[in-house]
Amino acid sequence: REIEISHERKLTRVLDIIKNVESPCTIHQITQMMYPNKEGYETLLALEEAGAHVEYLYQHGQLSVANLDEVEREDNPALQYLAV
Repeated sequence: REIEISHERKLTRVLDIIKNVESPCTIHQITQMMYPNKEGYETLLALEEAGAHVEYLYQHGQLSVANLDEVEREDNPALQYLAV
């Protein structure tokens, strides 16, 4: 149960970050706000952690991709997320 509570807390944190910024966020930007003091290999782990929570929220309809037009035009743009 502790793991579930931890994940719920992180999901809420991701949503709060996205709701409280003025423009859509990339996973990299979300990671920097969630884990500002990580360095080296811990940065990669933090990015994977934040990315997993963003993907979960997106797949459950709580986030949307804000730059779909850019995604269609460009080869490899960074997805930008908004709260739904």
